Parts: sequence; C-alpha cells; structure tokens
Amino acid sequence: MTRLPDARYADVAVSPALRSKIEGYSDQGGLLGAFTYFFTVLETDDADLAATIASIPTDLFVTSALHDDAIDEADTWKADRKRRLNGHVSAGDLVYSNVVEAVAETPAEIDLRPTLAVVREIGTGQLAEETFDVTTATVDDAIARVEARGGVWGDLVAELVAATGSYSDAQLEYIRTIATNGLFVLTVIDDLADLPEDVENGVATLPLVCFNDDPDTYRSTAAVADAVLESDVPDRLEALLDRRRTAVDDAAAELWASLDRSDTTLITAAARALSWYCESNCSVPIAETVSPAQQREIRDRLTGDDRSTRRYIAEYVAELPVAIDADEIGAAVADLPDEPLVRTAIRLRHLETVVDESLHTTLEDALAELRTASTSN
Repeated sequence: MTRLPDARYADVAVSPALRSKIEGYSDQGGLLGAFTYFFTVLETDDADLAATIASIPTDLFVTSALHDDAIDEADTWKADRKRRLNGHVSAGDLVYSNVVEAVAETPAEIDLRPTLAVVREIGTGQLAEETFDVTTATVDDAIARVEARGGVWGDLVAELVAATGSYSDAQLEYIRTIATNGLFVLTVIDDLADLPEDVENGVATLPLVCFNDDPDTYRSTAAVADAVLESDVPDRLEALLDRRRTAVDDAAAELWASLDRSDTTLITAAARALSWYCESNCSVPIAETVSPAQQREIRDRLTGDDRSTRRYIAEYVAELPVAIDADEIGAAVADLPDEPLVRTAIRLRHLETVVDESLHTTLEDALAELRTASTSN
C-alpha cells in the first residue's frame, strides 16, 4: 500500500523508488499509529475513530520523513535534483492531505488543538537542526536535540490519546513516558547506526557529541567509526538507554495497574491494533515475512496443550526489549479461542520482522552496522 490518497491520486506520477520509500516510511510511522490505535480502541471501542486518529501520526511521519529527505539528500541528486526534489516535496504534501482529511472526520468533541501545538514543535525542531554544532554542543544539548527530533513524536501520540478524553492525567503521563522514552531509545540507536552518513553530511548527533572529538581531524569517515567503536561511547550510550528503558518499564507497570480492564480486554485491544497495522497500513504482506511452515509451527504450538502455549509465549516475551511477565500473559491468553490467538501470534511475528528490516532496535544492532560500515570503507 501507499500513504498517497489513492482514491484521488491513483495516477500520480510517483517513481517506483519514491513509492517504495513512501511505503517504508508508512511501515515505520504506522508503529506510532498502532500505539495510538490501541489506547483509543481500548477505551472507546470505536474502530473507525481509532483508525482515523491512528492515521494522523502515521501520515505526519511520512510527510516529515519525505521533506527531511528532500533536505538531506538533495546535494547528492545532481542533474536529477529538481525532479526528485519536486517528487519528495509534492508527495509529502499529498500525504499531508490525509491528515487534513482525518482531522475533518474527527468528531467535534475531540479537541485536537494541543496536537497542533506538538506538530509545530516537530517543525521547529527540524528548523533548528542547522544550528546544532557538534564542536560546541554539550551532552545535555545533544540529549535535548534527541528529544526534539525523536521524543516529540511520543508527545504527539500522547496528545492524540488525550484528545479522546478517556484517560486520567496520571495515565496520560504514563503513556507519554512510555512513548517519549521509547522513541528516544530508537532515535539514539538509529543515530549510532547512521554515524558514518551523519559524519559525511555534517549532522551532529548524540553519539558524535559523546565522542567529544572533531570528526574533521580524522583521515576518513571509516577512521571516525573505528575511533567511536574503540571509545567509551557505546558504554555511555548503553547506560543512558538503560535509564530510558527502565522509565518505560516502570511507567508501563503503573499504567497497566491503573487500567480497570481485564487481561482479555487488553489483549483484545492489542490484537485489534495489530490487525489495523498489518491489514490497513503495512506495505509488506504477511506471507512474505512468516512462511507457511512458520505459520504451521506457530499454530501447532498454540493449539496444543497449555504447557506448549506457555512455553511459546515465554520464548517470545524473552526476546522483547521491555520487561513483561510471561506468566501473566500466558494466564491471560489461556482461555482465548485458538484461531484469534494464532492469528495474533502470526501478526506479531510479521510486525517483528518488518520492524527489524526497517530500523535498528538494539544497541547491538547499531554497533554491528557501524562495524560493517567501518570495514567496508
């Protein structure tokens, strides 16, 4: 699929490469949408409203990413520069029309004005990028920059959930903490993996500020990557990200405890959000990521005895980047019908594969990417 408004712009002259990029950004932005969808449908039980609100962060992310590429990549397009600039900016504008349409379709009682303020923050943060200098910035400056680039998208999600009027101030703060810190972690990991590219483009990021050395003094980008790998930067980033992950875990525990909903209701809402992502947003068919053999294995393990189901869940939960009680999840799904449980498990595997292929989710992944870039130059 694509985030272009298909009904009116099916014949838009978008190159296959640009269309593929749009779909990739939609896959990533849809994760914000799925998070929003879950909390909306959990309290309103309104799938149409949840889908409308979930589309807003998804499409804003696609628009922002396309416009950002128009800035970052323009100098490399050379003779093709004008055409590709026009394609990226115009496609981004068309995707943004989805946002306008979604806002117009939102019920009058849902106040989206606070959300608009966060959208302005996102734009302001992008404008500030050119003024951020790695040679003068402190680590605190760089952390604030990550908040302005990554964490602010968590604020957007929190404000969209708040607009439904379904959660207390304390619960909204837990949601904000989960979203902003989770996105902070992913942004830092992505910056570490993209360090060579950022050095080439003169982009200052937290890993480079923590490095505390001028990249221009090194003979090559590969030499900078080598030096970063050999420095204390990975350990410093790991300590910082551990604190953020702890904040996510603590907020999630407090939020779940505060929600007056059964485990079955929570899992059902999660399954509906996952269904929205896989069927209405994701560009990658499930069959491409979870083979028929893998689907059969999942089905066999989840439709066997209780021990088999719990073992499968424990193995899956152990792979997740946040702390979740596998026993609680196992007990909650024990009485669920087999078919919805199997379908949800397959979609989870699909989501996991799509995420792994579109972005780095662990510091180990980012360091491996950095080592690869170092040895290939």
